[in-house]
Amino acid sequence: MTTLLTRRQALGLFGALALPLDRLGAVEGTPGATSGSAGGSAGVPSNPKADLGNLHSVMDWINREQSPNLSFLDSRWTSIEAWKETARPLFRDRLSFDPAPALAEAPIEHRVERDGFVVETVRIRATPAYDIPARVLIPQRRKGRLPAVVALHCHSGRFVWGHEKVLSHPDESKALTAFRQEVYGRPYAEELARRGYVVIVIDAFYFGQRRLQLEALDPGVVPVEVRTEFAVAMEQRVQSEEWLNAVNRVCRHYEHLTAKTLIVAGATWPGLLAWDDLRTVDYLVNRPEVDPDRIGCVGLSLGAMRAVHLSGLDPRIKATSITGFMTEFGDQLRHHLRHHTWMGFVPGLYASLDLPDVAALHAPGALLVQQCLRDSLFPMTGMQASVDKLAGIYAKAGIPERFRGTFHDVKHSFPPEMQDEAFGWLDRWL
Repeated sequence: MTTLLTRRQALGLFGALALPLDRLGAVEGTPGATSGSAGGSAGVPSNPKADLGNLHSVMDWINREQSPNLSFLDSRWTSIEAWKETARPLFRDRLSFDPAPALAEAPIEHRVERDGFVVETVRIRATPAYDIPARVLIPQRRKGRLPAVVALHCHSGRFVWGHEKVLSHPDESKALTAFRQEVYGRPYAEELARRGYVVIVIDAFYFGQRRLQLEALDPGVVPVEVRTEFAVAMEQRVQSEEWLNAVNRVCRHYEHLTAKTLIVAGATWPGLLAWDDLRTVDYLVNRPEVDPDRIGCVGLSLGAMRAVHLSGLDPRIKATSITGFMTEFGDQLRHHLRHHTWMGFVPGLYASLDLPDVAALHAPGALLVQQCLRDSLFPMTGMQASVDKLAGIYAKAGIPERFRGTFHDVKHSFPPEMQDEAFGWLDRWL
């Protein structure tokens, strides 16, 4: 059961991070973790030493020297729009990925009727170099133009699946069904479609159809750390449990090389993800079924980070719900970074904007932040401080009713009870 807690109750549960947790049940991007995690971190012992030991003091000093200086809460800002005119271009610049867009055309590749909606498979032209595979869910028996939602899938260490995490397939594997049931409880993209929303779900870069293809690797240079898993993946039946685990482990190991390569090529991983999500909106608003003035987005974990970035960059997003990805960055340093994916870091951002500041770029758009009390990806101090900061920003902007932060007594997940709260938020503001 999901329990909605007040701020006072949440603070009273500050010690939750010291509770015994399934060691692999909350690890961001760790293949083999129990399927109850969509990307959390392993349980942290009480009063642990810093992950970097003697080097932590240097990192802590850098952190204190670099405290964000561009928050709307600074006294020099009185207009939220004037602040965004300065802060949003800076954020986009830090993402370091802004290529010339291709035409946002997407021919329909496949169309199938489901219970209460139709699913169209399309490929969105994002750049001259690549397309974005997407699924569009269109409610049946619709009247007029409908509100739409960009549903953003999680990381969870499962690279073989992208859109499938939130949209079921009639012939899907038992492993996929079990994963989704544990993390989401249901294929929530379908629930949104039956609720009357046009829904679009893409395969984010490095997931699903866009994952690292092991057969394209040179076996002779596969790192020794995953050479056994690589061999298993080459030998096992595709989609078998052994194959899935092996592919996910190899892809996880190659994350660091992918991140390095993106940086050397002049981009960032969050920048590429944000670009693709922006192109998704470009496509979505031109769909004849969609009301372009009623677009929302929702996501868990990496999907929530993508929702923060997308809604912060794109004023076409009018309502956002983020689950399991909100903190103040400074609280992460001591022992809450080891299990985070490379996909979540924007180099050079922290000197200007903290994560709640980026989320506040969405204002006056409506923003719901759902925190998971048994999610140790983030310390409770950072989770609570980020909610307090966002409440302060929205209050200063004169729109306190457009922000809501809630705490739920669950592990890192997005169960139906939390989905119902998120969907109600979208219903209210779209």
